[in-house]
Amino acid sequence: MSLEADRVDPAAPPGPSDLPVLLERGEVVYYPACPFPLLDEADRAFLLGQELGRAAHKNISYDPGTGRAGGFARRSAEQVNRLHRLLATFSDRATQWLGQALPRYRDGWRLDRVSFRPVEEATRVARLSARNDLLHVDAFPTRPTNGWRLLRVFVNINPSDERVWVTSEPFARLLKRYGEQAGLPGRANHLGWASRLLETSLRLFRPARAARSIYDSFMLRFHHFLKRCEDLQEHGLKHVWNFPPGSAWLAMTDTVSHAVLRGRFALEHSYFVDPETLALPEESPAALLARACGRPVLRRAA
Repeated sequence: MSLEADRVDPAAPPGPSDLPVLLERGEVVYYPACPFPLLDEADRAFLLGQELGRAAHKNISYDPGTGRAGGFARRSAEQVNRLHRLLATFSDRATQWLGQALPRYRDGWRLDRVSFRPVEEATRVARLSARNDLLHVDAFPTRPTNGWRLLRVFVNINPSDERVWVTSEPFARLLKRYGEQAGLPGRANHLGWASRLLETSLRLFRPARAARSIYDSFMLRFHHFLKRCEDLQEHGLKHVWNFPPGSAWLAMTDTVSHAVLRGRFALEHSYFVDPETLALPEESPAALLARACGRPVLRRAA
């Protein structure tokens, strides 16, 4: 394992014109202090006291589109209402700030979920494909994007402890190195029987579920492949990030390979970014994959 120096880049965050390019190329953009208002002390203490509903839940989640929250242990109607309100407030504040920081994206993005991560990552027990401590690029199993980018903002609300990340090479380099091994679209048997069975089952039991494009199927397969890849996990160059309490960071996690080694009590908001608003559309994962396999990988618009 090769590790770069344990550090956080102290440079000032870039402006609106540079920020999209950095994010789309797989940079992590760090803010020593969260650039939008966080919860007050009483609300933060309440949030830190929330627990997962059951072991199968990875996070407590909130959907801004429906106003629904889930994944938490329910104790009272008052508790449920307050949790909804706090997560909605975080969504509103993060989105307002992000729209100012990234104006080229805001008219075309779709708000995805807010998540609160109350579990210590260093001791979390999970199946391999669900582990956060292994390097991977993101693909959401139940929410295919059809080429829309995954932009995420994270905040460490732990009162005393850092959240520790590791990042490695971006998607473009990983695709060149491991794409064939992972099964590029168009190659024989690129979609294994297990993946086909899973996709068929999901469509049977959730007929309204969005269809999965060739791109989405590959990204999910690549996500799993990278977590199993001993060469990347053991020998890949790694950069360690120590995010202190109260800090925030941005990343396009479908491009930057990342893992979470330690920490609890983080808030996160995901956004799906319209490909038409990108600064570097030809460097997007979908465009790179299409060139690598020599065929279209996205579903056509109806």
